[in-house]
Amino acid sequence: MRVNSNKKIHKMKRDPYKTLLRTAGILAIVVVVGVGVFYLCSLAVTNDYVSTRNRIENENAEAELEFNAMMNELRAEQSAALAPNTGVVSSADLPSWEKTLNDTLWRIEDESNAGLENTSTITLDRASLINGGLLLVNPWHSLPSDFSEEGLVSIGTASNFQIQVQDNSVRVFQPAYDALSEALTAAKDEAGLEYYIVMEGYRSVAQQEELFNAEMEKLSSRYSGNALIEETKKNVNYPGNSDYHTGMSFRMDVYQRDNAALNNLKFQAESEQGAWLTENCWRFGIIFRFPTADFPKGWEDKSYKTGVSAQLNLYRYVGKAHSAAMRVLNLCLEEYIEFLIAHPHICVYEDGALKYEIVRIKIADDAQSVQLPVPNPPAATRPAWTIWAAWSWPTHTDLSRIGREADGCSPVFC
Repeated sequence: MRVNSNKKIHKMKRDPYKTLLRTAGILAIVVVVGVGVFYLCSLAVTNDYVSTRNRIENENAEAELEFNAMMNELRAEQSAALAPNTGVVSSADLPSWEKTLNDTLWRIEDESNAGLENTSTITLDRASLINGGLLLVNPWHSLPSDFSEEGLVSIGTASNFQIQVQDNSVRVFQPAYDALSEALTAAKDEAGLEYYIVMEGYRSVAQQEELFNAEMEKLSSRYSGNALIEETKKNVNYPGNSDYHTGMSFRMDVYQRDNAALNNLKFQAESEQGAWLTENCWRFGIIFRFPTADFPKGWEDKSYKTGVSAQLNLYRYVGKAHSAAMRVLNLCLEEYIEFLIAHPHICVYEDGALKYEIVRIKIADDAQSVQLPVPNPPAATRPAWTIWAAWSWPTHTDLSRIGREADGCSPVFC
């Protein structure tokens, strides 16, 4: 009996090693299973991202095809108006567009067959072209390398702080400031609306890079590589591709000290200030830059053309002639530039009277200056002429726009 007992004791002494081996084996299995589960979860997340991205890209592609089909139809209408023998377009056959705004009938007529008569020539330098109201900067069109910040003004300083700003670093170019000041004065005089605040204006490429890198850092725990960059671009435009770079855009909100009820309102959806500015900004040469689905309320989604789907209270100066035309046509900036490529000479009428005449003239990509023809009507009836410049879509060709504003004001650059 004693021998058998010793054998049992000896056997029990070997059991801990077996237990250790058994435990190590179980842990190894758990680790393998855990790695497998983690891999499968990561694969599922990646597949979900790819699936969502592909769906959005397909939806955008379909929307763009629909828009291009519409543009091709418009071009076909114009081509069909050509007389078979002379190649001359009859004005009566060219398309026109109408819309009633503030109880006033606005009409746009295509005058692409009509040249400019009795003209003289003025010279415009490249800086004026680049800093024009129609400068296009978006995810597909970068800021020109020779863009200059010269001429930016502080909104706070320029207004003697009569216009509220987030801080005194909020800057825009002078034409944008003048238009904003005129709009806010009208809001107060016509509707008794005050307490607007400009949250942001011009943003340099370096500032954009800081914002982009900060957003990448936030998302780096969930994405990597190209997926990280693409996700970041959904929230922050890539440096060099932001409309803020133009110096013509400004983000708005409302603010009154010690008025939490007002300050907590959503600018577009809830505040009277936002509704008034969005509805009337076109009168002052300003557009709402990035319409998305029902933002502002009742507006069409243009994100498939602008590349921006975020709901931003961003407004953009383009000049009164262009903002009026864009409002009548219901076009965003990208669509409007395409429209002018298809219709290079249009006249804008207000209640039957000619208000603006816009002509597109294509010039060389590397031109440092351009000579533009300016009509010379008789001195007694001479209207003012405004020169607009744009960086064209989609080829980055400079486009100079000559616009006649028939209200007798002095010529300006915008």
